[in-house]
Amino acid sequence: MKTKKIVGLTLVGACVGITIGTSIELIISSLSSSSYYPGVPEFLNSFGNENLSVLIERLIYAAYGIISNFAGLLYRNETRPLILNTALHFGIILICGIVAGSYLKWWGSSFDMFGVLITIVLIYLLIWLFNWLLARAEVKKMNQKLQ
Repeated sequence: MKTKKIVGLTLVGACVGITIGTSIELIISSLSSSSYYPGVPEFLNSFGNENLSVLIERLIYAAYGIISNFAGLLYRNETRPLILNTALHFGIILICGIVAGSYLKWWGSSFDMFGVLITIVLIYLLIWLFNWLLARAEVKKMNQKLQ
């Protein structure tokens, strides 16, 4: 893989990770109160400086996005069934979500953890469906050109 491709995957992954992470923060803040919280208060307060805790949080969001983006390369292996590629990719996403969530203190109870896992699954399904619809439209367009 060329350096330009690696840099592109890294930058896009980081941006997507930060965008999704901060969007979820905004949604959760909106649902739970009228104030915006850039993260879980328990995590934010575990540092002497809130700016540092938010920076670390954003770096974790970026890393999550980068790993997710590179994990997407699994789909290039067309010898494996799509369902296996999807299961492998989802496993990576879920494990990263559990690691990030544990460190960022996304849950304080089993119920909270279940909610986070459901959120990860729903976001995964939405992104997968979006990508599938794009691929389907592209195939349809190619088939029309062939006719």
